[in-house]
Amino acid sequence: MGGPPTHVDDALGDASSILLLASSDSDFDDDACIDLLTAGDPAETNVISATVTDPPAERFALWQREVGEQLPARATIVDAGCGRQREVAVGDGVIEGGESVGLTVDMLPENAEPIDLGMTLARYLGAWESTPDSTMLCLHSLTALLEGFDRDVVISLVSALNDLCDTVGATAHHHMDPGAHDDETVATFRPLYDAVIEHVTGDGWTVTKAPADADRPTFRQSTAPPGGAAGTDPNRPETIPMPYSFDQTLDLISVPRRRTLLYHLKDRGSGTMSLEELVDAVVTRERSIPVRETPESSGAVRVSLVHSHLPKLADLGILDFDPEASTVQYHGNPALESFLRYVETLELG
Repeated sequence: MGGPPTHVDDALGDASSILLLASSDSDFDDDACIDLLTAGDPAETNVISATVTDPPAERFALWQREVGEQLPARATIVDAGCGRQREVAVGDGVIEGGESVGLTVDMLPENAEPIDLGMTLARYLGAWESTPDSTMLCLHSLTALLEGFDRDVVISLVSALNDLCDTVGATAHHHMDPGAHDDETVATFRPLYDAVIEHVTGDGWTVTKAPADADRPTFRQSTAPPGGAAGTDPNRPETIPMPYSFDQTLDLISVPRRRTLLYHLKDRGSGTMSLEELVDAVVTRERSIPVRETPESSGAVRVSLVHSHLPKLADLGILDFDPEASTVQYHGNPALESFLRYVETLELG
């Protein structure tokens, strides 16, 4: 194959975020993508393929051409084609063959924006964090996103996803065609990643890693509010500013149980409640959501709330948690609740 260096793991080390720079109309781009997704045994790997450019069937066909019929332990293709004509729907013959052995397609709305893509990917990353298999994420491509959205919005998405992948132990690579951008744009994205793999005509592949002591910029202060503003839609209505960064909003909704907790707090409204009341409410909601696993027991839910989710929400100022009194005081927040209604609609309809 014409992908990056033969010993990918040796060259990249423990990099969790990789910028793949190669011409989008070359075989090098495709070959490198599959090499990165198959750095480990596919049978012990979860793969998330986010496509903005190609229809899902083309990404699946690429996998079959390079790997064969063996699919990862878990696999999903997130179709975020911004303005692309959707010629291949979920259930198309090629994709259906994948679904029969564990491949799913998650098609976002035609007017999907980076926040929609980010939230969808965060859901998969959070859901698969507890599996014994490693998770690999491919985003194809940044070039397509930059054609339709402001650069700062795309930077915010990249920063948030890279931070989240680092947190959950996933590895991501994002495609960019350097020939489609000026040098300043490419240089802006390079420091957002742990490593950059670049194909230079005549010279082959080079791998550049960030210095071990370098702090990767997060662009937290340039974060756009949820909903963003598409570069192609200057008349988009204003949204309520969020008090949290883009990184934090994705992290908030990345774990199913934390989403359930937040949905309940949103519906209940501000005020103080007992911990037991909250546990019962989360258990009831989880059991009523068909796509969720049934909670092991009320005790297990209580432990996860007390030791993980409630302290995290308290640190962000969303609520006050008193472990000794076993009480929770939720602070109503119109912007957060608007965001949660949007997420809940995406997840549950």
